[in-house]
Amino acid sequence: SNFETDLLRPLIARVEEIAGRAYGRDEEADVSMRVIADHSRAATFLITDGVTPSNEWRGYVLRRIMRRAMRHGRMLGLEAPFLWDMTGRVVAVMGEAYPEIRDAHARVAETVRQEEERFAETLDLGMAKIREYLEQHAGGVGREVEGRFLFTLYDTHGFPSDLAQEVFEDAGWRVTGATQQEFDAEMEAQRE
Repeated sequence: SNFETDLLRPLIARVEEIAGRAYGRDEEADVSMRVIADHSRAATFLITDGVTPSNEWRGYVLRRIMRRAMRHGRMLGLEAPFLWDMTGRVVAVMGEAYPEIRDAHARVAETVRQEEERFAETLDLGMAKIREYLEQHAGGVGREVEGRFLFTLYDTHGFPSDLAQEVFEDAGWRVTGATQQEFDAEMEAQRE
């Protein structure tokens, strides 16, 4: 796979070091390590090219990429900011071919570190709310999450609905078009 190439395997090796886990022993952990390796590379290049995390356009794409990597870090047990550190390994591996990432590294690392710190609180609170929901609806594997709950996570706590959807789907729950319609209706009601 492309994750075994000399461009991505060193990034996975850094995740192994940070997480204290070996790649290739647990498929779920391996997926998280691959996500972090890939997304740290994407974030490094995007920020170097002038994209900053935001709630609009390409800044939103960057923010989602970073937040997904951060969530996978949590799945590996990484509570402290780590993604900013990964940008250094990206520079070490790819900086010769792309010197602009070397030149921008201090700015990239600081941007990622700030975003990690901001998102840590949101992530902790949102994940706790999702765990509560799953516990209250025990035995709900295969069930559909309520759109109103996704909306509350987003509107009250700032937890992105697409990230919540991914967490629920990972837990075996469904997020259907009806759920999305409920979410959209709540958003529209708030605008009025």
